[in-house]
Amino acid sequence: MTDPLRLHQNDALVLGRLTYTGLILLFFPLKSPRSLTALGAEHFHPPLGPFALFESYPPLGLINATTCATFLFFALWVAGWGKWIVGAGLTLCLTSTSGFFYSAGKIDHDFIVLLLPFFLTLPGVKPKRALLFCLAVYFASSGMAKAIGGWLDLNTQSTLSWALTYFHAYGKTEPFLAWSLANLPGWGWEILDQLTVWFELCVPLALLPPLRRWIVLAIPLFHLFTVLLFGIDFVRLLLVYLPLTFLYCVRADRERLALSPRVQRALIALCCLGLLHGFIHYLLRENYWSLPFPVQPPGLLLFPLFEAVLIIGVLLQRRARRQSAAKSAEPAPPRL
Repeated sequence: MTDPLRLHQNDALVLGRLTYTGLILLFFPLKSPRSLTALGAEHFHPPLGPFALFESYPPLGLINATTCATFLFFALWVAGWGKWIVGAGLTLCLTSTSGFFYSAGKIDHDFIVLLLPFFLTLPGVKPKRALLFCLAVYFASSGMAKAIGGWLDLNTQSTLSWALTYFHAYGKTEPFLAWSLANLPGWGWEILDQLTVWFELCVPLALLPPLRRWIVLAIPLFHLFTVLLFGIDFVRLLLVYLPLTFLYCVRADRERLALSPRVQRALIALCCLGLLHGFIHYLLRENYWSLPFPVQPPGLLLFPLFEAVLIIGVLLQRRARRQSAAKSAEPAPPRL
């Protein structure tokens, strides 16, 4: 029987690839610019980066070819074939379709999530550290944008501005939103501004081992706060959080696989069937198939799911290190 809290490194990588692909297939469909090609160059407004080198959307044939390659790379990546070449190809296809999709003017905050397939196969890089780097870039880029945008100005309360917008313009009725607008003073909103920016800028410190545990455990609390106050969820970050959680459950002393090769092959085959279904649906319907996320607001699922499992994994790792240190400190038995 598989112990979910004592995984081999290979178990965690297989489960990470499966959950990443499964979440995209079921709930977070790929972003395709297929429907935007008819808009023409006058509606092409690419974000800063390599897509600014293009003058318009690519031809429909190129988009379809890239989509076909995406599904093929997904199947190879899930099966563990091709290593970093397949990971790089999948990331390139994902970023290409997503980049052109967001060239209609919308800002893409999830670009770093698309680098995960490449990071998980990058030679010489520890998978856990690669995923922490993804989170660091995600939060740091958001914090830098807020800092440049004036959130650290003591004369303005950007959080209050967003709260008023969500309450009056969007009709949000989150548990803490109405209460905060009625009771929180101006200096309280200013504290929220400062804490938000500095917390996001400090997340990259999770790459340092002494601070990693505390920052990783604090991230879900930050998410829970934003959900309860604004209803803003970070549910797409489950694409990073779930593989990271599996890696936190890896035990260095685990010599045998927790998932038998037969179970792995069955799960991979099921995921590939899902990819085939998604590809056929795309060809016939010209869009992607997906299910509505089962929890509303979906971000409320993030806190208990990620925090509970991650805390258990961190505590078990800490206990294992103490036991290992205690064993190494025991005097060696005398030689006969």
